Amino acid sequence: MNKKMAVRAVSLAVTSALAVSLAACGSGKEGSGSDDGKKGPVTLTLLSHYAGAQEEKLKPYVDMWNKDHPDIQVKLEPVDFGELLKTIQAKQTAGQVADIMHVYSLWGGQLTKNKVLAEPPADVIDDVKKNYPDASVKGASIDGKIYGFPTEVNAYALFYNKKLLKEAGFDNPPKTWDEMYNMAKTLTKKDGSGKITQQGFGFVRGYASIVDQPFMSLMATAGGQLISDDLTKAQLDSDAGKKTMDYAAKFYKDGIADVSFSVSKTFPAEQTAMTIQAGWYAGSLAGTMKEAYQNIGAAPLPSPDGSKKGSIAYTWMWGVNNKSKYQKEAWEFLKWFNTVSVKDGLTPEGGFLLDAFNSLSTRKSDLDAKPIKDKLAGDAVLKTFVDALNYALPEPNPAAGTEIQDILFKQIESTWTGQTTPEAAVQAAQKDIQSKLAK
Repeated sequence: MNKKMAVRAVSLAVTSALAVSLAACGSGKEGSGSDDGKKGPVTLTLLSHYAGAQEEKLKPYVDMWNKDHPDIQVKLEPVDFGELLKTIQAKQTAGQVADIMHVYSLWGGQLTKNKVLAEPPADVIDDVKKNYPDASVKGASIDGKIYGFPTEVNAYALFYNKKLLKEAGFDNPPKTWDEMYNMAKTLTKKDGSGKITQQGFGFVRGYASIVDQPFMSLMATAGGQLISDDLTKAQLDSDAGKKTMDYAAKFYKDGIADVSFSVSKTFPAEQTAMTIQAGWYAGSLAGTMKEAYQNIGAAPLPSPDGSKKGSIAYTWMWGVNNKSKYQKEAWEFLKWFNTVSVKDGLTPEGGFLLDAFNSLSTRKSDLDAKPIKDKLAGDAVLKTFVDALNYALPEPNPAAGTEIQDILFKQIESTWTGQTTPEAAVQAAQKDIQSKLAK
């Protein structure tokens, strides 16, 4: 947002005050990468899955901090998403800990149990409670305690291709499960050999969370959730869980969808008409589809009878390592990165998410900033996902979260490939998930 001069002055004053206080508290400390006994700036390592193009979008903000805070320098350490948790664990074991970590909240239970995540200072906890929506606060909490600043908070909704729906005679996206099934059946095309050439609806495949979260979002529209609020009971064998497993498998069983028809490739190629994805996908599609992105729409997920909205919101958060020698400095950097307005009313986190993903920070001040207000006013797809945060359930994060995620993932996909029935998949997953929760 183009601030008035007075507001700009206040923002600069806050940043300058932070610079002075941090320089004072960091002065004379040995750098974390130094082993020669010389005094120098504190060097904080920041471990994240922001590699490649995403690292290039993050780096200018880190450079901004480093320029203004010579006594506290931040060094980026990017790894691929699939390697992030393994890297955190390996570094912890080897005693080469990263000071600041970008953490998928599902890992939070495991990381707090193993004493990897440090508890934030009181001012960070108060800030998060006051300035983020409930789904974000819960997503950045483990056992009711906040452990960091929420960053990527993504809910799920239905992506659809307006052009393909229009060609098939549909003016609007489906509102009920039956409507989505019947529309998908009409939209699916096959060649003379029976091979699908256009898929009416398909689930994205590839890894556990990309399979589980859309499933749990559909389950939420049926009034259910995978695990009880107190994280002690598996609830997949509920009526909602059984209905969802059967419904998802039906597309593949009836030949409307095919596991070999890659939605990740065919949806942007306009060969799959509908899929369920998180809000970040909009930015990816815009970059991939170029002008054809104008054909993409988004809508709340269909529910069994069209009367209930439901979704799952997963969260990432910035946290500090419990074994870091420089926890105070690490939190000061994170406070600056997540709370201080540096450009057009946006925090560095807000600007980074907009630049790198075309997605939004859920911090109140970022949502009130002009760039985001302008974005929401002209982007109906993005607004669908922001609205979904108001009713989405936070993804549960028990200590055995990653193991539970894998259990559900394998059972869901086994129904899609016809290796097991939905009933058997529910029974097996329910038993194994409950076993993990009991440990």
